[in-house]
Amino acid sequence: MKLDLAEFAASGRSSLTRFFAGRNARKVFAIGENKSGTTSLHRIFQNLGYHSYHGTKWRDTSRTTMYRMYDAFCDGVPDNFRKLDELFPKAKFILQVRDLDTWIDSRLEHIRRLPPGKKRHPLWTIKESSIRAWTAQRDAYHVEVLNHYRDRPDDLLLINYIRDPQAAEKIATFLGHSPLEKKPHANRNPKAGPRLKNVEMITAALKELGIPENEWGNDIHCPHLESPGFETVSADTSLIPGDYRI
Repeated sequence: MKLDLAEFAASGRSSLTRFFAGRNARKVFAIGENKSGTTSLHRIFQNLGYHSYHGTKWRDTSRTTMYRMYDAFCDGVPDNFRKLDELFPKAKFILQVRDLDTWIDSRLEHIRRLPPGKKRHPLWTIKESSIRAWTAQRDAYHVEVLNHYRDRPDDLLLINYIRDPQAAEKIATFLGHSPLEKKPHANRNPKAGPRLKNVEMITAALKELGIPENEWGNDIHCPHLESPGFETVSADTSLIPGDYRI
């Protein structure tokens, strides 16, 4: 295991304690896509007393040092959530989701704000082909995660942070804490309206995939994509009663 000294030094005075706590430490992994309220989740974790990491480096599950240095992680999908499940059998997992069309729109706007010339993933582009790839990958991933945890409702919380006014309360309760006084909202633009900024591109891409318009707002998956195992998973959190535990 290779130790990244810069990360280690930047993680605070209690890094050494956390580092050697290792496998037995209680961890929290928000394993849903980025642009789904992850900055707000990061604030919740901090408010609940977790040493939280919000960034991309933790997604590489070979970087085991990262998991010893922090308690909670968010911002994107890990390359192998099953490995995290095996490494940390006491961990709690949160699958944060968002309405498909607004999620795509938010991603496109994020890419537009990136500095030019920065090296990016081949699919991190403002193209219809990228939208189609994102949509198919997200759909299959959500179905895979929910089926993996189907018989373990105490280990996974499914949440639409942006849509659900009780999201913060549900997250705190799921993690064994008292409810927070208010729901943190980071990166929220109070002047932003409901209209999509990239509606034409999104419409063309989703129609090309054969997804009917009544599924564009689904936050879990689109049945018309028929991802493996989709028959056993709800298409939207609004169809799941209670606190979204599967």
